[in-house]
Amino acid sequence: MLVDVHKKVVKLKVVYYGVARSGKTTNLEKLSQLEGLDLLKLDTQEEKTLVFDFATKKVRVGDMTVSFSLYTIPGQDIYRDIRLTVLRGVDGLVFVVDAQRERFEENLNFYSLLKADLLRIGKKLEDTPVVFQYNKMDLPQAMSYEELERGINLDRHVSVRASAVNGEGVLETFRSLEELLIRKLERMLA
Repeated sequence: MLVDVHKKVVKLKVVYYGVARSGKTTNLEKLSQLEGLDLLKLDTQEEKTLVFDFATKKVRVGDMTVSFSLYTIPGQDIYRDIRLTVLRGVDGLVFVVDAQRERFEENLNFYSLLKADLLRIGKKLEDTPVVFQYNKMDLPQAMSYEELERGINLDRHVSVRASAVNGEGVLETFRSLEELLIRKLERMLA
């Protein structure tokens, strides 16, 4: 978090984190469309996120402008160092869960990886606002919301059902995290 009291600007970093092909980039694409944001994408030839995707969203909180820098991380194991680099300075997280039953263990392992990655950069999950997004809930092989809550959301974070490709749950996910971050910011500035 960067606070410029003179300019009345607060900059927050939000990272969309999850397994490869869970819908992180699709979330930013849809959010950018819905909110009129410019999106920078750095993809491989297979259209997978290579480094990260990036967009900025600004909102007013009282007399302050809060600027959210939105990033995705690559989900592939070979990009671990890039994941850690993108995570540095994170203020809030969207953990994008691929709700398909066959991806359950992978999601669970990635949640453990998230906790370990945060520790590697000197942060703790319990000190970082997190929203779980259960993406691909529209697919026939998707687990139920209740199964996902019991099986993956072990720390009871705010959670949202979504189908990012259809734009469902994308705004709700971001707004849930935005609310958590603004409440944290208000406590800090009080």
